Amino acid sequence: MISCRARAVPPPCYTSQQLPPHPHPHPHHTHPPFIMPPKAKPAEADSITQPQFDILLAKLTALETLPSKIQSLEKLLTDSIAKTKALQEEVKAKDKLISNMKLKMNSLEQHNRKWSIRVNNIAIPEDESSDPIRVMHHTYHQALLPILNGALQSGDIDSIPAFDELLETAHILPGRDNSRPKPIIARFYSRNLRSAVFRHKKESAPKITVNNRSSFKYPIYEDLTGDTYACVKALSSDQRTGAVWTINGVVRFKLAGENTVKKVSDIYDCVETILSK
Repeated sequence: MISCRARAVPPPCYTSQQLPPHPHPHPHHTHPPFIMPPKAKPAEADSITQPQFDILLAKLTALETLPSKIQSLEKLLTDSIAKTKALQEEVKAKDKLISNMKLKMNSLEQHNRKWSIRVNNIAIPEDESSDPIRVMHHTYHQALLPILNGALQSGDIDSIPAFDELLETAHILPGRDNSRPKPIIARFYSRNLRSAVFRHKKESAPKITVNNRSSFKYPIYEDLTGDTYACVKALSSDQRTGAVWTINGVVRFKLAGENTVKKVSDIYDCVETILSK
């Protein structure tokens, strides 16, 4: 006997890409694709291992000691700044002491040169250049005797001494330029007679005229130390200064266009410092 009961038919299985069409599709309506939700991951363990805990504890301990370390560093920095300032003051004091000692040494050397003069342009024969007596003789007769005659005529001196009574010694300085006579250093017995030479050289020293300009035939200068001469040279080469000269080793100068005479108190000062005083 055949049963008339209908067999149950299982519903069709579709994938997300094989969904059946809507029974009543709308021309402007579309369904989004069906997407399966992702599977949930198993929860990770919240606990940490013992080595991790030890590392974290060490870091926390280090953070707790950080303020005290910062205070120690600040104190060390403060102490270092104080020591640096003290050392700077000490260096400044020693620099001043060294500067004063240099001034005193230069002053002593310059004092020893107050008996000497430097004379230029006196030609000494080659065979006499190493003989102090002959150098004294040429210096006396060519450069000094005319000045002494002027001092005698003015009544500044009573008599003119002989060359070996006026000069103690004289020698030629070495020089690189062999085309010109080398400078001569002559030392006097008397500082008073040396001073008389400087007082009267302007009026009585032999002169020559070149290009309508008169100048000394045998220029005479004070015998300066190397440091004093460097100061004179630096001032002379500055456009802001006029005449620069020395009296008994003391450097004097005038500013360009002015008549006020100024003295240099410290030859080791730079030109800017000297001119600003």
